[in-house]
Amino acid sequence: MEKQTVAQAVIEVLQAAKQPMTISDITQAILDKNLYTFNAKEPTAIVRGAIERRCEGVNRKNSIEPKYFKKLSDAKYGLKDK
Repeated sequence: MEKQTVAQAVIEVLQAAKQPMTISDITQAILDKNLYTFNAKEPTAIVRGAIERRCEGVNRKNSIEPKYFKKLSDAKYGLKDK
């Protein structure tokens, strides 16, 4: 099986949850489901970066297309409407 990216793991978690989640909850779900192996002390920072790089309405120097996520007002992230 090909190793998936952090963004792919986030998509899988959000699709399964069927609702927006916080970065901490998304990270914990990725770890619980063993969807990605983080080689870092702070996996939440990696998840946040992966989401925000592909998040509509978040303009960062390292933003990339396509946008998969949307940031909500309650510090939660969800999948962008198609």
